[in-house]
Amino acid sequence: MVFHRVGVKFKELSPEVAHIINALISSQKIEPEEGVLGPSKYPLIFSPFNLSRVTLKNRLTMAPMFWGYANEDGTVSQTLIDYYREIALGGVGMIVVANAVVDEFGIMASRVLRIDQDRFIPGLAELAKTIKSAGAVACLQINHAGRWAKVEKPLAPSPATMDISAEMGSLDGIPGELSGRHRMRLVNTYLYGLMRCRESMTLDEIKFVKECYGQAALRAQKAGFDMVELHGATGYLLVQFLSARSNKRSYIYGGSLENRMRFPLEVVETVRGFVGNDFPVGYRFLADECLAGGFEINEAKIFAQNLEKLGVTYVSVTAGTYESLFVPEIINRCRKEGYIADLARQIKEVVSTTPVIAAGRIVRPAIAERILRNNEADLIGLARTLFVDPHWPNKVFEGRESGVVFCKCCNTCLLCVIKDEPVICAGWDKFKRMELYMELEQKRKKWDKFLIAMDESEGSLTAVEYARHTICKGQKVTLFNVLTAEHGVEIAKTKMEELLTQVKGRLQDMGIDENDVEIKVATKQKGVAEDILEEVNRGEYGSIVLGKRGISRTRQLLFGSVSNYIVQHAENCAVWVID
Repeated sequence: MVFHRVGVKFKELSPEVAHIINALISSQKIEPEEGVLGPSKYPLIFSPFNLSRVTLKNRLTMAPMFWGYANEDGTVSQTLIDYYREIALGGVGMIVVANAVVDEFGIMASRVLRIDQDRFIPGLAELAKTIKSAGAVACLQINHAGRWAKVEKPLAPSPATMDISAEMGSLDGIPGELSGRHRMRLVNTYLYGLMRCRESMTLDEIKFVKECYGQAALRAQKAGFDMVELHGATGYLLVQFLSARSNKRSYIYGGSLENRMRFPLEVVETVRGFVGNDFPVGYRFLADECLAGGFEINEAKIFAQNLEKLGVTYVSVTAGTYESLFVPEIINRCRKEGYIADLARQIKEVVSTTPVIAAGRIVRPAIAERILRNNEADLIGLARTLFVDPHWPNKVFEGRESGVVFCKCCNTCLLCVIKDEPVICAGWDKFKRMELYMELEQKRKKWDKFLIAMDESEGSLTAVEYARHTICKGQKVTLFNVLTAEHGVEIAKTKMEELLTQVKGRLQDMGIDENDVEIKVATKQKGVAEDILEEVNRGEYGSIVLGKRGISRTRQLLFGSVSNYIVQHAENCAVWVID
């Protein structure tokens, strides 16, 4: 694992050694036992569990995970519905839909769900119905970003400290996978958030936000969700009041732990007042902020006991905030499977009746069963585990552990969030990643037009094979070539048209209507890449698909490549380079 983290790659290993190393990296058993059904092998995982008046068919829950799949206006997208349906059909007992924002001034990212107006209820109702009809309990997490909201004057318990060296120290471990541009964007966003946060929330603003939580919970109830979860983790508003590091108030809502707890506890009470005592209300619970001077486990135990007095349905234990996310020590800790289990155990020891959910990189079913057997938690929260393989529960239940695709903790999903892009998983196959991007990134008007840049290379033919998986009935496809011949242009054009006609026939064999495929052959004017981009702009295509043609590294350094040029200069459309 140490070698894996620092990027050393081994070559010429025997198959046996390579298998063992890969198994360690992915946290898999080397030889999982096959043919033994899950209920026999993992009896606790697959036992039912009651949460208030709701019964879960097993102890597995989908922990909230932000993907950026909502529509730009905060409504529920078809992509969001489709993916939550797949997870529900995969056999999990409960799904917690992540991060529906309770107020427009609490939005923290692009394509985040909103629940601050009644107009969002119909889409959320369709989502809740989809999850429940696929066999899972539907829970909606509601949230306010506080000082991390993308607004001019964010709401926060108190002004942010301007001790820049102390604040920026938490970014020391920014992943090296980020380009310089994206690292700078992250640092700028962080600093900008601190600089905007110059005022404390007034008592009227505190009252208003509490009402926003209550109204949001009521909308979730009307939409048909079985319960709601208050997002009290990751450094958002509820945690900002709890933490002495971010809450510098000196009276009523600040100072002592009793005062710092007041706002989140009053939010729970307000939500109860809106939805009634019979509607379950869970709490995403921060057990340790993992920062000096921040909220820590001893305070968390007291807070958990106060939540229990208010009758919360469960506490879902997590650790760390966005400010501690890149501390090297925390990065390493998060790679350990089940790293939250001990914190969950400590919280469970101080609450007598409130169920506890443990999350934190639980990859293998054996670890989940051990946590339940050791009474460290009552339920298991799976986030990335189900994101990479939604059918993990069913595969384990049916004794097909070798078929599970395990999360490798590569942080591809996290890097997508940092880049403000829809989240994908490196464990998915190429088709799934391509399909997701096509769905999310393109405006509907442009989705109907594809341009496939063709030449005589094998890469172009491969691009066609990939493209057919994303082309739907009624969409228009243009097979486009830029001739580079300086002599015998007419002969070259005829040959290329013949090739493209064969490709068109191949697309027809794949089920694409002949009338939806057009052939265009142009002669080079400015350059191959420039001419392709001009055609894209003229035709207003939504997607460009091209194969990556092999050229020498020397030539690429001197002249660049067509695919790289198009990726860098194409605007308002998706570019798919098939390697």
